[in-house]
Amino acid sequence: MSDEQVLRTWWDGLSPDQRRRAVEIASRPAPRGMAIDDLTASMVLAGLPIARMVWTGQPEHLAEMLDDVADFVTRASRAS
Repeated sequence: MSDEQVLRTWWDGLSPDQRRRAVEIASRPAPRGMAIDDLTASMVLAGLPIARMVWTGQPEHLAEMLDDVADFVTRASRAS
C-alpha cells in the first residue's frame, strides 16, 4: 500500500495532461497497462509501486498502475 502523503505529493506535482492521463488509466479495469512515459517516470521517481508487465507487443503494456494508486487517483480527481 502506498503512503497517502507520497501519493498526494506525486499528484500535486503532475501537469494537467498527466492528471488527465492518470485518471484515464485509473478508470480502466485491472490490470491497468501503462506505457513507459513521463507519467510512469513520475510514479517511479515518487517511489510509487508499479508492476512490470510481460511484453505483449503493445507499448501500453510495459507497466501497470496498481489498485491503490488507481484508487487514490480516482479520489483525488473527484476532489479537484
